[in-house]
Amino acid sequence: MKTYATIIGIVKFQDKILLLKRTSKRTSSPDKWQPVSGFIKEREPAEDAVLREVKEETGLDGTIEKKGEVFEISDDYGRWIIMPFLVSVNSDNVEIDPKEHSEYSWVKLKEIYNFDLIAGVIQDLKSVDIL
Repeated sequence: MKTYATIIGIVKFQDKILLLKRTSKRTSSPDKWQPVSGFIKEREPAEDAVLREVKEETGLDGTIEKKGEVFEISDDYGRWIIMPFLVSVNSDNVEIDPKEHSEYSWVKLKEIYNFDLIAGVIQDLKSVDIL
């Protein structure tokens, strides 16, 4: 099983967080909902990576509010070292990349359980102390 280091951006606008639905063509966890996520480039600080991924995946500029505790999960696709961040944005006008995501939704925390989530999302939210 391969190991991957990833960042997670829990994007917050007012009292809602952003979920993105992975396209059906994704090799891992197709059609599941997730926060912004991505890989860290070589020698890139995780803080820069999460803000870059928020911009690339949503078109929004963000500010890091909190760094969560690093944790790991394993699923059918590998072992994941997760670095979660709570990122606030000043707009809810999202522009998704249709190659990565098919739709998005701004949700209140109590609605999170209504979505078919990728592994680890609840732990992401707990790690940044919003759940």
